[in-house]
Amino acid sequence: MLIKLGKKATFLLMAVSILSLMGCGSLNKIQAKQIEEKLSEMYGGTFEVLALGNRFGTRTNDYVKAYVKEVDSGVVFSAKMNTKGEIIADGYAIRKVSRQLEELLNKNLESEGISGSSMMQGIVSTDTGEIEVGMSLDDYIAKHKPDSFGGYLVVKESPNNTGAAFINAFQKTFDTIKNIELVANVWIIPEKNYDEIVVEMSQLPDIDNSWFDDKNTLNYFKFVMSTDGVKMAEYEINQLFQGGK
Repeated sequence: MLIKLGKKATFLLMAVSILSLMGCGSLNKIQAKQIEEKLSEMYGGTFEVLALGNRFGTRTNDYVKAYVKEVDSGVVFSAKMNTKGEIIADGYAIRKVSRQLEELLNKNLESEGISGSSMMQGIVSTDTGEIEVGMSLDDYIAKHKPDSFGGYLVVKESPNNTGAAFINAFQKTFDTIKNIELVANVWIIPEKNYDEIVVEMSQLPDIDNSWFDDKNTLNYFKFVMSTDGVKMAEYEINQLFQGGK
């Protein structure tokens, strides 16, 4: 009798778990739809929720956090929606500006024969107010006066990558952004894994160096360009590109 009761209890627990998961999935879809619709109302255009986290319903979580993609541009940012269905915070405006810098740097690297993809953002020490959606990079620099631009850069391995070409690409970017300091955590990626890494990066609003722990990278270095110049010599970057330390 005890054995039969145990089986019934196990079955009941499994059924409850399955129903809970189904309910959770349905709730996620509803919340994702709410976020997409609210962002469309706020900014126009079409948005797609890529992932949800920080579900409300507990004592500490009174909002849902989402990774969201603007469908037309591909810009990915984070957004928070409270229990009233209101967007209480989002990184849409700054990511739109940052994308302009990323495209500039990527293009300058490409012009020097280097395949790279960046994730950058302005670093501002004083509060200069909200960033307007659709603001140009030049207007952002003039109004918000970032102290520097920092972030992450993945570079596809190639025997043709050189320190001179790399520095030239950053110099072109540095000149365009009015000599504002550029700081990049540079990760060199095997050719066979590069496209996959770029796709993964494109689905995230931000990353950090720990994100690369399991990415089978070849090398890493931190590169800084400022009005004081560059502290790395061309030959040092050459060595890093070719697998040296």
